[in-house]
Order: sequence, then C-alpha cells, then structure tokens
Amino acid sequence: MPDAAARHGPVPPGGHRPETPNSGARGGDPLAELVARLRDVGLDPDVPQLCDALWLARWTRPVVDDPVPEDPPAGPGTGDRPLPRLDGSHGKNGVAPPESERPAPPARDVAADGRVSLYPVPQDGTPRTRGAGRATALPVGVPAAPALPSPLELQRALRRLQRYRSPAPPLRTELDETATAERSAQAGGLILPVHRAVTRADARLQLVLDASSSMRVWDRLFVELQQVFGQLGAFSDIQVSHLHQGPDGDPAVSRSPDVYAAPLHSADRLSDPTGRRIVLVVSDCAGPLWHSGHAHRLLHHLSRQGPVAVLQPLPQRLWNRTRLPVIFCELSRGETLGGAAALRVRTPAGTPAEARRGALPVPVLPPEPVALGAWARLLSGAGAGPVPGAVGWVRADQPPAPAARADRRRTPFERVSRFSSSASSAAGRLAVYLAAAPLCLPVMQLVQRTMLPDSGPAELAEVLVGGLVTRASEEYSGDGAQWYRIEPDVRDALLSRLGRDEAMLVLKHCSEYIELRFGKGGPNFPALALAQLGDGGAGRPYAPATPTPDNGDSSDNGYNGDSGYNGDHGGNGAGGGEAPVPQPFAEVAARVLRRFMPLPEQFETPGGRTGPGQTADRPTHQAVRRARALIERFDGEGMIQDAIDAVQLLRGATAHERPAGADPELWAEYAHCTLRLWEVQGGDDLLQEAEAAAERATAHPRRLRERAVLARVLHAAATDRRRRGDRTGALDLLRRADREYAVACAAPDLDENQALKLTLERVRALDAQWRLGGDSALLQGAVGMLEAFADVWPDRRLRPPELPLEHGRILLRLSGATADPVQARLYAEQGAQSLRNALDTAAEPPYTAESARARVRVLGDLVDALLQAGGPLDDAQARVDEALALVREQGRRAALLARAGRIAVARHAESGDPAELEAAADRFAQAAQRMSRDAPSHADVLAEWGEALLRLAGLQSGPRARDTLSRAIRVLRDCRMETPAGSRQVAHRLLLLGRALMLRYRARGDRVDLREAEHLFGLAAAEAEDDPLLAARCRLDLGQVQFEAYRSLRRPARLDLAVDAFRDATEAAREAEGVAETEHRRHEAVELCAQAHHWRGMSYEAAARPRAAREAYRLARTEWSRLPDDYLSTGEPTAQQTAQRLAELG
Repeated sequence: MPDAAARHGPVPPGGHRPETPNSGARGGDPLAELVARLRDVGLDPDVPQLCDALWLARWTRPVVDDPVPEDPPAGPGTGDRPLPRLDGSHGKNGVAPPESERPAPPARDVAADGRVSLYPVPQDGTPRTRGAGRATALPVGVPAAPALPSPLELQRALRRLQRYRSPAPPLRTELDETATAERSAQAGGLILPVHRAVTRADARLQLVLDASSSMRVWDRLFVELQQVFGQLGAFSDIQVSHLHQGPDGDPAVSRSPDVYAAPLHSADRLSDPTGRRIVLVVSDCAGPLWHSGHAHRLLHHLSRQGPVAVLQPLPQRLWNRTRLPVIFCELSRGETLGGAAALRVRTPAGTPAEARRGALPVPVLPPEPVALGAWARLLSGAGAGPVPGAVGWVRADQPPAPAARADRRRTPFERVSRFSSSASSAAGRLAVYLAAAPLCLPVMQLVQRTMLPDSGPAELAEVLVGGLVTRASEEYSGDGAQWYRIEPDVRDALLSRLGRDEAMLVLKHCSEYIELRFGKGGPNFPALALAQLGDGGAGRPYAPATPTPDNGDSSDNGYNGDSGYNGDHGGNGAGGGEAPVPQPFAEVAARVLRRFMPLPEQFETPGGRTGPGQTADRPTHQAVRRARALIERFDGEGMIQDAIDAVQLLRGATAHERPAGADPELWAEYAHCTLRLWEVQGGDDLLQEAEAAAERATAHPRRLRERAVLARVLHAAATDRRRRGDRTGALDLLRRADREYAVACAAPDLDENQALKLTLERVRALDAQWRLGGDSALLQGAVGMLEAFADVWPDRRLRPPELPLEHGRILLRLSGATADPVQARLYAEQGAQSLRNALDTAAEPPYTAESARARVRVLGDLVDALLQAGGPLDDAQARVDEALALVREQGRRAALLARAGRIAVARHAESGDPAELEAAADRFAQAAQRMSRDAPSHADVLAEWGEALLRLAGLQSGPRARDTLSRAIRVLRDCRMETPAGSRQVAHRLLLLGRALMLRYRARGDRVDLREAEHLFGLAAAEAEDDPLLAARCRLDLGQVQFEAYRSLRRPARLDLAVDAFRDATEAAREAEGVAETEHRRHEAVELCAQAHHWRGMSYEAAARPRAAREAYRLARTEWSRLPDDYLSTGEPTAQQTAQRLAELG
C-alpha cells in the first residue's frame, strides 16, 4: 500500500489543502456526506472500498462525540486560517460566533436598490446576510456548451467495441460472496467457495486524463467521453483516473484533476497483468511528464499488458510538434496476450514500418468518429484487412527532452500574423470571435459552439496553443473556471477583422452567460459593462467589498485586500449562492462594447464623446453643404472638376477640424465624394482615402446612417478586388459590406425612400457575394428581405417598381442556381410575375436612350424567366420583338437574337418541328455575327448554335444533312477555340464536337473523323472529373468509338479498350448517382449505367465471350429495373433491347 505521503499527495503552498467540492455538501445525501468526511481525513475510497466501509459500519459501535473545545488548537500547517466546522461556517479558531453576534440582515428588500449580496441565502433557510454588492443572490445552474460536436455519431462509431474480446482467457465464473458466506456458515466455519456463471463481457476500460496545466481546457471533453463510453455497454467496469506529476517527478494518479484536491497513488494502479483492460489516455503530449519521458515509459509498460491508445485533442498538423510525434500507417492487431505488443504497423504501400529498437507503437487518435471507429474496428477484429491510423513510438528508456532554446519575443502583430498563416480557417475565425468575449473557458466554449457549431475541440486548442492567449492567474478562478489573458494590442489586431454585427452577436451570448451563470437578478450584460466604464467606485453594480479590519472575527466575506476579490466562495454556505462578477469579465466586454455598439445617452461616461451634457445633433458643416452642391452639379453636367473640387474642399475641412473626428457627417460626406471621384478616375489612393474617412465617420456611437457610406465604400473595394483577380479578398469585403448594410438599415430615423435605397444596395451586395462564392442561401436571404420590405410598404398599390424588379431578378438567378428542376421552375415563374409587375407599375418616362436601354434590360430578364419557367413562349417572343424595336446597339440586339434562338429551340422541344430548329440556327447565326468575338458570351452563342445544327442534322437526310453537319462542325470548332482553358464548359463542348464527328464518320466512313472523335472524347472525360454524370457520358461515347474502331479495323485490342471505357462509365455513373441532388439526375445516372453495361455485353459478344456477355446484360437488366415504369429512355440501347439480347444468348 502506498505510504502516507503518497496517499495524501503534495502539500500545496500555504500549508493547507483546498476544500474539495464535496466537503461543503453536508446535510443532504448521507452517502455523499460520508464520502466527503472520508476525504477530509485523507482517505479516497473507490466503489469496492466504500462498500466495505458501509458493511463494517453495521458491526461497529458508535463513538460518543466529545464536546467541541472553546478554543481548539490550530492544526499543523493551517496557520491562522479558521478551521472549518461541519456545517461549513467559520469563526475565530473554528468556533462560530453566537447568534447574537452575527450581523443582522438588512430590513429593506435587497432588490429595492439593486444591490448584490455576497452571501446568498442557504438552502436550510438561514437569514440572508448582507454583502457589499447590490444584487439579489440566486442559485443558478449553468448549462455548459458541449465539447464534442456530435457525441451520438461518436457513440455509433464505437459500438464495435461491444464485440471486443480480450486475448486473455475469458472469465467463465466468479466468486459469489453472499452464497459463499452462507454456505461457509452452514459448514461450521469451513470455507466453501461458491461460484456463479459470468454472462457479460469481461473487458474493462481505464480512462486517464493528463492533468497538466495545458490540459485544463479538456476537462469537459473528458467528462463527455466518460458518458459516451459508459453508455456503450461494452465494458464490465470503467475506471477514471487523472495523471499527475508526483512530488518526486514520477507519474501518479488520483481521482481529481487538481493535484491538491485528492490523494495521489502510484501509477501502478493502471496496470492489469490479465490483459483485460483497455487504457485510453487523453493528453496533448506536451506536459511535464512527456518532457521528462515518464509518460513514454508508462505507456510502454502498459502496452506490454493490453491495448493502449492516446486520444490527442490537438489538430493533426500539430501532432509532430508534441513529445509524441506520429507516423501515418495501416494497423492490424495480433490475438496474443500481449495485445498491443503484437500491433502490426505497415506503411500505406503495404511494407512493414521501419522497426525501432526497443520501441512499441501506440495508436494516436483524434476525437472524431471516423478515427475512433477505425480504432474500435481494430480492437474488435470487425472487417477485413488493416485499418488506417497514426501511431507514436514509446520506449522503456525514453530520454528526457532537451531544454528549449530561447526565442526572441515577437510583437503582438507578428504573433497574430504568424497564427493566421498557420492556423485553420475555423480557428482563425474563432480567435477573432473570442477577442470580443471574456476569456473564461466556459464562455469561450459557449461562443465557439454558437458562432462555429461545426467546429470541435481541435479548433479551440489551436487558439489556446497559438501564442495569442496566456493563462491568467488563479485570482479570477474562484468559480472553478479557467481564465485566460490576451494583450491589448493582440486584441485590437484581432478585433480589426470583426464585423460590428458579429461583435454584437458575440456580446449577446456573453450577456446570456452572465444572466445564467452569475444570477438572473442583475442587469443584462450591456448595462453592466457600461456601468463599469468608470474608475470602479461605489457606482459599480458589483463593487468590491470594503475590507474590514482584522479584529479577530474573520467573516470570510470573499474579499482580499490585495486584489479586491479573491474568488473564494467557500464561505457562502451550502446554498451555493451567487458569485460576484469578476472584474475582467466586465472590463473586457466594456471595451468591445464601446468600440462596436452605440452607447445609450443615460449610460455614457462624462469623458466620452457624447453624453447628457452634449447635444446629439449639430448643424451641418458649411463645407458639407458646398460639397453637396458641387456633387449635384457634377451629376447633372458631368464635369469632373466639380467632383475634384468637392473632395479638395472636404479634405481641407477635415484637416482643420478641431477636435479631430468630432463631426461624423463631415467625414461621411468626405468618404462619399471621394468614392464618386474614384468611380470616375480610379486609383488605389482614392479608394483607401474613402475607406479611412468612412471608418472615421462610423467610429461615433449612435451614428448608424453613416454606416451606409462605409458599406458602399467596401462594396466598391470588393468590385476592385474582383477585377484584379483577388476573389477571396473581394468576398471578405462583401461580407463586411453586408454587415454594415445590416446596421445601417436598422437606423430608426430612416424614411421610406432611404430604407428602400439601402435595402436594394444590400441585395446587390448579396448578389455579388453569391456570384463569387456560389452560396444560394444568400439569394434566398435577399428574396426574403425584399418580400418583407414589400409587405411593410405603407401603400401596397403604390409600391416603387424597383422592388418587384429586383425581386424578379434575384428569383431568376436563384432559379439558375437551384438543382431541383421543379423548384427552379417555381422560382422562374415567380420571377417572371415580379418582372411583369415591374413593367406594369413603372410610369411611362419620356423617351430617351437611357430609358429605352433600361426597359430593354427588364424585357430581357423577363424573357429569360419565361424560358426557365417553360412559357408561355408566345409571350416571350412578343417581349423579344418589343425589345428589338427599341434598341439599335448591335451588342444588345445580338443578346436579344440569342434569346429568340432559345425560344425556337424550346418550341421544337414542344412540337418536334425541324423548322423551329432551322429558325433557331438562323437566330443564333445572326447573334454571332452582331456580337464581338471578344465578348465573354460569344463562345456560349456558338455552342448553342452548333448544338442546334447538330440536332437538326440528326433529323435530316441526304446532302442537306451533310451540309448541316459540316456547318455544325465548323461552328463547334470555333467554339472550342474561343472557350478558355479551365472553363467548366470545355468538357461539354468537346463532347458535342466529338459527336458531330462521329455522325460524319457514319455518313462518310472517314477514319480521320473517327480518330479525332476518340481523341476529343478522351479529353472531355479528363476535363469532366468534377462532374461524374458528364464524365459517364464522355466515357460511354469513348467506348462506342473504340467499338466502332474494332468494327473498322478488326483489331481485338480495340475491344479491350472499349470494355475498359464502358467499365469506367459504369463507375462514373454510380458516383453520379451517389451525389445526385435530384431524382431526375439520379435516373439519368442509372440509365447511363445500364447502357454502359449493355455496351460492355456487346463488346464481350464481339470477342466471343458469351458467358461474360450474359453477366454484363444481367447487370444492365438490374439497372433498368431500378427505373420507374413511366420513365422514358433518352437514347439507345433500351431495356427492351437488353432483354432481347439476354433471350438470344439463353
């Protein structure tokens, strides 16, 4: 048995141990009280020992308690600290003061003046004591944010452990203690053991948490892992331990993460010579035990007895920076008593990993379902073959790590830049969000789970080990939560990347945390933070208590003379009352609040920019009025000198402003005029000047309308970035602009026209953001925004035409971005109706070239919506004719003629009349002639023209068909030349050209066309890797070309190539079916798979392999049976042809 020193653990600084969490829970559950008293005297019983103690208590006589002496001597190591009584109270030398000496509770209600009591009401009804605070104390349960994003998925992955059987001989029977005692008593004292059968699994699990300082953040993760493994039902016993560094540096285990809170025991307790125990160590492999090598030696010792694994919560790219670097390999486990000692490690290539002398491999796992599921499959033996994973090597004589060399101290901005360049995108965003929140670990986890719900423990670990935050002292850790500290310069650098509405959202969750954690009776978070902007005097809602002189009667009021608040809530009694708000909690939030939120006038500090003694509105600056007149004249006459004069005037006014930055209207107008000048002249300097002026204008609280100017500047900067090719930078700027528009639209003093203008600008910013990012949810949000704005318009009959016009255009884009054809058609119909309403409600302006162009643009959008909605096509043609009558510009006429060609193609699809295809080809030809060859849409028109000619050639015959086919090939060759490399349309256009060449080969028999088609189909298949359905079509056509080449050349090798191409087509079709977003695309993939199997059967028939041909036809028949009965095949071969071939082959 360990000696007394090891049993009781190290003595903490100060000579006394902290009270355990259970030590104050007296008078409730008697079992909990017994455990608490045993731990108070230095015992730490486990479940069997506690059962033994309860059994012995039945046969022992109670001891009469001695009266408590009036002044008991202080114990060793306690100093002058009062001894705790069993009821949790304190007095001089441990004696509670008489009832008459206790301070009388206040006669008035605490809630009347909003004060917070430092001493909450105990649960037993003791009168409430009065503290220095001004809020009512309420016991509150705090729901902690989960550390694992998907515990149910993790539990499903670990279910394979239910089939785990240890290599040790199974336990058939076990000793029945009750029956043994009864039979031995009946035998007159002769011991007669009685055994009973064991029906459950004998596997055991040992969960070990590395209790180093860096692992404090993973306490919640460890608790959730206990719950996950406990609910599996795979283990007969689960033991939980915490791994500490003992006083002599050797590893030691206890039942508490605090080294001083529970007795320490030797790490030999983790050993199990029977081999039935699985040991899972949760560690970041960076603590002192890992640096000294003791952790490696312990794992080496345990690995020789049974399975051992390390759960590494850090991101995988940081693993090789820890003291347990890994290699990625394939793992298999031998069925020997040694268990993990027989772990076989192979490289992904299948060769054994390089043997390391005296070292054993230990699996290293991330807390993710896939990795833990593979580990469970490895242990249980489920599945065939090895499993992928990572292992670290441990040795029995692991040397300690060399001392780290000193590094230069980096500046805060260097640290932020270094972290941003190496961290993941989710960790980078999390660091920015945490800069706007109090750095208390539960709050950090709450912000992470709310702002980044898909992130996990790895992202939080990246922030904590990234060098941006450091652990705070224990001064603010009295509530049991870990606090962190961040330097002000580092915080400012992170906050510069945070939008204002995101900061307010983070503050909202912090406010909820205060209300739940520190009591619901206090004010909400913004008011609390604003009240603490001063010097911390008596006006604080949670002011520190005034220290009382030490007259020998210590009340333990939670106050410390050095820090103002020591965070020790042990004296609050058993009621578990409310803790005062720690100072950093409010100070940090107040700094963020002052930066990002408009401050209410009644809460502004006297030293602020505005306040009760200042006027919120100030007269418009003379330079602003003059600049507005110049910009108005510039808009009317177009003289650029007017815009230059306006900018120069405002530039001088802002330079001579005193105090600088006091007039937000002046700076907003300066930004607006500079932006107008940039739109004409361009230049990075003007754009940066406009952005700086807009930032200065929005720095004032309660100036929400100026945020619209900043939003416009950011939108313009995003457009400039996109033109330069920086899509990522443009997307970030558009997101910032959207946040600014959201705040500007919430200004309470906007009139109808201003609100309409801002809403339309925000919708256009969302549209631009969708064009860059492709997220259709942005378009859906824009549609909802426009519909909500239209619903609240005062007079619905006089809605401005801009609303239905923008609504229709956004719905049109949403229709093109929706994969579901039914939903896309519904969006197009709604968009067409909105565009009709825009045309009908628009007032008839005087005819000008600009008004004609505007109406032509609306008519073009309406025609596009009608085409996507499927009609009416006559209405669409009438709109095209109307637009052609209004426009004379060749480029616009070309776009309208292309729409007329699409209408003719749609008519052919309805009627099947070849004349419609001829009309479509004529319209496309006219559009291509009037369109510049440098226009981006010229290649698209050529592709539509060539496809129409190709379809027309398939319906014709004789010389006319050959002429049409030759025209189609010429057009498609030009289209291929003008399509830029890397375009998503390259594969489809190569496929069209190849099919045209195959049609001409079948008509003329020229093998040059056959070889060129083969080459084109191969290129198309390679270009279509991102679209498996298109890739299946390309490979199917490639196989058909190989089959035709066999017929022409009679070379058997061509049949082998054809079979390979058809097999690749079936695989691509299966992949397309798996990723299909609609039922229609899934049916297309199944049909292509069936046709590829049929063609493969034909190839086997040509190769005189009837058995393989029958198998291929059977697979094709199986695929055909998966299609619905009313499905119409789009080409040959068909299901009937497959059945016919099977019947002929027998």
